[in-house]
Amino acid sequence: MPRTHSLSPDGSRHSRARAFDAPAPAALHADGLGPAATFATTEHFNLQTARATTVSEANGRASIYLAALSGNLIALALIGQMSRLGAAFYAFALILLPVLAFVGVVTFLRLVQTSIEDLAYAKRIALLRDFYLRVSPELEPYLVVARGTAPLDGESLRPSAWQLTLTAAGMIAVVNSVVVAACAGLALEAAGVHSLAIPVAVGAVVGAAAFSLHERHHRRARDAYRLDAVDRAAIVIPPA
Repeated sequence: MPRTHSLSPDGSRHSRARAFDAPAPAALHADGLGPAATFATTEHFNLQTARATTVSEANGRASIYLAALSGNLIALALIGQMSRLGAAFYAFALILLPVLAFVGVVTFLRLVQTSIEDLAYAKRIALLRDFYLRVSPELEPYLVVARGTAPLDGESLRPSAWQLTLTAAGMIAVVNSVVVAACAGLALEAAGVHSLAIPVAVGAVVGAAAFSLHERHHRRARDAYRLDAVDRAAIVIPPA
């Protein structure tokens, strides 16, 4: 370490170390974490972008399905008016509605996937927030980080059936169940069952069963979620 020399009041020489040549331990600690902090902030930005992409895709898929549903209903109304609810109307409806129900099912499945991907990104961001607090504990009043997995009194970490219905996937599940129910009712009408009560009752049962299947899949997918398995294809490095 470079030193400078000076004279004391009695004329003797003594050495004095240059302060700027001796970094403090805190500075060394900060220098060691500098690259890690830079990488963490970059990863944080990437995860935020990925979360925004999942939300954008969910909105786009739901909008496409609802637009297709709206167009089909308008087409069915025109065909029904022109054919006076004749055979052409039932043939047209029984061709369009099953296809629309299929589009609804695949839209629902993809919305469930994007919701789980969004949850995975959010948990990874929470891990980075915990890292920030380890580097700079003085930031704790400004960051919301809940450590531990134990729920509070009366709190459940599992979402309720109603909470799942409030999601975009839950909304599509309700709408698609109505489409399936309408398809079942029209099929009975086309088969010669002209009593209104029977197609309505059968349609209600079929719609309730369809929604139950949607909700069951949503809950099973949510319960089977594991952070290390969601984006395994993106994080696993294949052997050379």
